[in-house]
Amino acid sequence: MFKELLKLSEEPLKSKIKDLYFSKFNYVGTKIDFCITQNLGLLGEVNLLWAEAKQGKSELKKSFVQLVLTIGKYKFYTEQTPNLLCAFDAEKIAFLPFSSLQEIFYQSDIDFSVTPSNHKSEQFLKLLKELDSILNTAQIFYYEKNDEELKNFIKENLTSENISKFKIDKNNFVSIYHKWNKMVKDTISIDWNLAKESGIIDADFYLADLLSNENETISQNLFAILKKDYYEFNKTKSHLGSIINERTSFKDNQKAHHEFWAIYERPPRKEFWDYIIKRRDLLVDQDIRERKGAFFTPRIWVDKACEYLSKTFGENYEEEYYIWDLAGGTGNLLANFTNAKNIFCSTLDKADIDVIHERIKNGANLFENHVFEFDFLNDEFFDEVDDRGKIIKKSKLPLNLQEILKDENKRKKLIIFINPPYAEAGTTATMSGTKKHKVGVSLDNYVYEKYKDILSSARNELFAQFFIRIYCEIEGAILASFSKLKYVNSTNFTKFRESFKAKFLKGFITPSYTFDNVKGNFPIGFLIWDMSKKEEIKKIKLDIFNENGNFLGVKYFYNDKKESINKWLRTFNKKDDNNIGVLMADAPDFQQNNHIAILNKKKKCAFNFSRYQ
Repeated sequence: MFKELLKLSEEPLKSKIKDLYFSKFNYVGTKIDFCITQNLGLLGEVNLLWAEAKQGKSELKKSFVQLVLTIGKYKFYTEQTPNLLCAFDAEKIAFLPFSSLQEIFYQSDIDFSVTPSNHKSEQFLKLLKELDSILNTAQIFYYEKNDEELKNFIKENLTSENISKFKIDKNNFVSIYHKWNKMVKDTISIDWNLAKESGIIDADFYLADLLSNENETISQNLFAILKKDYYEFNKTKSHLGSIINERTSFKDNQKAHHEFWAIYERPPRKEFWDYIIKRRDLLVDQDIRERKGAFFTPRIWVDKACEYLSKTFGENYEEEYYIWDLAGGTGNLLANFTNAKNIFCSTLDKADIDVIHERIKNGANLFENHVFEFDFLNDEFFDEVDDRGKIIKKSKLPLNLQEILKDENKRKKLIIFINPPYAEAGTTATMSGTKKHKVGVSLDNYVYEKYKDILSSARNELFAQFFIRIYCEIEGAILASFSKLKYVNSTNFTKFRESFKAKFLKGFITPSYTFDNVKGNFPIGFLIWDMSKKEEIKKIKLDIFNENGNFLGVKYFYNDKKESINKWLRTFNKKDDNNIGVLMADAPDFQQNNHIAILNKKKKCAFNFSRYQ
């Protein structure tokens, strides 16, 4: 019977192997040759095995490499991943645990854009050599000689009893969250709409579940803690100094919770803990992330920014300068710094503070009392005191940071190192149909009210609000920030530039699409400014890097104060109907390139039109 397999082409072979060894499971044909799945009730269809198939006799190592390149090319590793990877032909079949190869998908030097089936490409041959030692550990079964052993292996490794405890890692914790969101979230006794308005989000309850052993959260530093059959969350300190927690339980006597977590192995391996809590932002709704600026800065650009700080201020600048990330999120922008006594991190999200404190316990190089909750667009920097110097209202800033802000010489050694929120209150996308600004994004804070005249047309931009308060109230400091480039040359920022005068030191630009959830195709810059030197922005030179961090050249940005392109275009506008075409255009920047077109006639939309004869 097995000799007949050698005569089959690939599709009949896959069908025969399915019938012989995987008849109890479901088979799916996708971009991956051979997917074995199983329906697990509430969890739906889950992946058990991904395989590459070849007719006749083949080199299984090459099949594994082709499978890895396919998974990487289509980013299947971001989905629910199987326990096993597999390669087979008409003679034999081999298995590897997915975990043995998962780190490959996070290596920056692998080009997953290549054609996986091209076994002669440079990338394929490089990966074949690199994975050789791992591929040598694959368990190989020959159909004719090892038929019973193969059936036992599949029974032991792919039965529902054995896969009832899926391992959780950095590849699948997000996809598992989405399943938890559907199955468990609504059984928790919380009104999630009211909770969202209070800044309480479901992701923190998922993390409490995830980092648990025997239904108790291992860490006491997270925002929410699972205590067997209820949660404690939103820990605060009373005016008497005692700790107060809110508490909630389950609507269904914890039935859905028990059923869901019976499937997954908790907690994940310890080496994944820091990554998972650091990437809490991936579990946060898009609208909340935009409002709070909760976007993770890719490590490649964190490293590049620190390299530019070192080039600007010298290799030992950490000993001489203070660093404050005042839009800190989960603290990843500060990962490269070693002098913890000079590093400060703040964020308006209390749950992020809890996450950072947990990361400190696991080795993050920060001091807990240098990490604090602070709403930069609303809160005051300094303690409020009465005529006798008695504190009547404490600032959220640590005393040593307050002292730095008060001292002119120390302020000149303070680097505000940030990736601020990019949200904008009024955009075509957010206002279309409603004619309303994004609620809570930009128009209801202290900085907006205080500086709206200085900001003028730029006042709806959150990052501009950050910049103007930094410039005006942390006078003479260093601003080292990621941001859009419009504050350098956009006409909407003309009034802003009349106030913002600083010496440009160094910087680079990179594609916006390399950042999480940033829409559009435009450059994001990292620019370093010395705000103690008052210079008008006229021309700056930025280095250009592609998505892989490769240097491409330089680009100049100018602030020439000439009339805008749109005003110039309007001088050619023909009001009569004797035209042969219409130029549709909007703002002349990278973000609006897709709105530029030549049409036969004017359409009903909110763009600028010019008619030409």
